[in-house]
Amino acid sequence: MTATPVTHDPADVHHDDHDHPPPSHSSSRHPWGIIGIYTFIISEIALFGSFFMAYFIIRVIGAVDYAEWQEAFAQAIPLEIALINTAILLSSSIWIWFAERGFKQGNKRALVFWLSMTILFGSVFLGIQIYEYAELVTHKDIGPSSNAFSSVFFMITGLHGSHVLVGLILLGMLLVRAVKGRYELGTHPPQGFMASVIYWHFVDVVWIVVLTTLYLL
Repeated sequence: MTATPVTHDPADVHHDDHDHPPPSHSSSRHPWGIIGIYTFIISEIALFGSFFMAYFIIRVIGAVDYAEWQEAFAQAIPLEIALINTAILLSSSIWIWFAERGFKQGNKRALVFWLSMTILFGSVFLGIQIYEYAELVTHKDIGPSSNAFSSVFFMITGLHGSHVLVGLILLGMLLVRAVKGRYELGTHPPQGFMASVIYWHFVDVVWIVVLTTLYLL
């Protein structure tokens, strides 16, 4: 008795190939959270850019006496305060970098400490910004509706301040998760963590443009 050889129909082999999903393409492995935050940042750059454009148009057409506005503004808010506030905010970018490094090194203590420092410095920056508003409104009677320059100033700094506030909320959420041990430390931080870090760096970079445009030029 001889065994009957088993043959496979090529069509069956071709069918078996489709029983499993095809290998994923590189596009399906992209960090969409990071792509999303960069897309958001691009849209925010356009938003801030529109306000900066309005500011420079007002200066060019001379709708308001800029020298008079600048003198009143300088008397209410000395440049030194803005520079100190800038140093505070930019320092927070260093602290968030240390927090990211602590995450990668598996150092929970460093992660929690530097996240806390970032939140502290960001909060101090926001507090000084509120103090500036109080000085302008109460002591110099310069409010959002005083003239075109003050309107744009409050819009730009207010918009940036709102971004700082959102960043502080995001960092606060990261801090809570870190304290509760929700992260797998010693690995590359997850997309949500890195998106918040990137957003905070963006906030800091935008402030440099704000400082240069509104306080220095």
